[in-house]
Amino acid sequence: MVFIILMLLLGWTQSQGCQPYGIRLFLGHYFSYLRNSQDVIRIVFNTEQECRGQFVLELMDGKTDKQLMTSQITYYDTQLLNMTQIYEKNQTTHYNYETFIHTFKIGLSNLDVNVSTSYNYTIVSRQNSITSGPYKFDIPLAQNEQKMLVFGDMDSNWVQNYSKDTFNWLENQVKSDKRYDTIIFTGDMAYDLESNNCKQGDNWLRNISVFTNRYPFMAAPGNHDNGNNTFYDFFRANFGALFLKEYNTQHYLNDFFSFDVGMVHFISFNPIKAVYHNDVNNITHLIVEQMRNDLIQANYNREKVPWIIVYTHYPIYCSAPNSDQCLNNFNYLSAFEDLFVQYNVDLYLSGHVHTYQRNKPYYKNNIAQYQQKDNIISKYQYPVSIIEGIAGTDYGEQNETFPQKPFIEIQNPNHGVGIITIKNSTHLYYEHITVADNKVIDSIWINRSIELNNKSKHDGFEIVMWVIFSILMVITGVSIYFKSNQGKKNKNKLLDETIKMVVS
Repeated sequence: MVFIILMLLLGWTQSQGCQPYGIRLFLGHYFSYLRNSQDVIRIVFNTEQECRGQFVLELMDGKTDKQLMTSQITYYDTQLLNMTQIYEKNQTTHYNYETFIHTFKIGLSNLDVNVSTSYNYTIVSRQNSITSGPYKFDIPLAQNEQKMLVFGDMDSNWVQNYSKDTFNWLENQVKSDKRYDTIIFTGDMAYDLESNNCKQGDNWLRNISVFTNRYPFMAAPGNHDNGNNTFYDFFRANFGALFLKEYNTQHYLNDFFSFDVGMVHFISFNPIKAVYHNDVNNITHLIVEQMRNDLIQANYNREKVPWIIVYTHYPIYCSAPNSDQCLNNFNYLSAFEDLFVQYNVDLYLSGHVHTYQRNKPYYKNNIAQYQQKDNIISKYQYPVSIIEGIAGTDYGEQNETFPQKPFIEIQNPNHGVGIITIKNSTHLYYEHITVADNKVIDSIWINRSIELNNKSKHDGFEIVMWVIFSILMVITGVSIYFKSNQGKKNKNKLLDETIKMVVS
């Protein structure tokens, strides 16, 4: 009898240890420049025990409910995040925490990215028949209108319920089956991911799955995500799935990444070393050069992917009192600003300051050229910049309004999220919603058509001028050639006559 009870308890313990938690989606490398056809959507989750090789993924067509695949082991990977081992030689910090991270990669062989855009999926344990799901995801399509959620600076502890209203709003979006192609997260999770023996981060994983099991979660790292050793161990293992390994060195921790979602080219970068003045290994210039090369390619591809949006944790123009970054980020990040202008970036998103703030186009701490009629911005020299740092956190002051500055168009301290809607190749709509009452408190249209038309006319004018210039150069060359030949003929004729005179 005791043996049976022990076996039942052991089975229950193993069952609990292999219960998936923190289920989250990511866009795979099919959307990065690698265009990996075997890595379109990633489904990631954690377990307390290893449970290696135990899970299968069932994928169903969202329209017909027809089963499309049951994953094979080749789609499935398990890794251990052992924070105890990572910090075992650390003189000041010690952890007793480990978690196992499981990743399924779904490729084009199981997805039709041109027709069926909705899929249902269930995670099943072979050993104990534990099932998680069914859940749902959509494939972003360039020919469709795209929608993206934008928010950052958010915890999941709900000590004072500052982020609970945001969680409730997001959960309602899922329950209402609202479609968003991805979540753009502007950094700072859990406050902090590695706090309280990593329980803060673990709790964050367990709670965010109410919306990350539905919408791909593409996060930029914040200063509260970097960990006690500043190596982003917890963040990179659980959220840094897309960073490119070839750039991942001891000092350069994948601080740049880009990907395409429909008509948008997104660039995420992490300038933490520049804004906190600790770039002792001179890493910032590497990020600048990566961004330059990336923007060159993005502009070549602009006919297919017309919009360029940059997001990070750190704003360039903000007005938090006594903040060195709000006073000087336009200096610290000037090399990036120059690239935004040179390569016509459309939108710059950040967090860090706990507010919603939309700025006028500003460049080198001065107003940049742009036109605005009502809430439509066009002919902008510098991208429209927006701070989305108000998803809710117990850290710091709440509902704070910061000093007004010349660059601020509007700010609002109430908890909220942003929504980007890409209408077509020339029109982008941005709205900010306060989550407590689901009200749109700010909206703006960005119109590229005037810029594009002007650019087209400008390009046409340049082509005509180059043609005229080329023709003039040809005429000049021919004229010089003939004059030169004529001069030679006259010179030869004169020389012949001179010789004849001398001979005579």
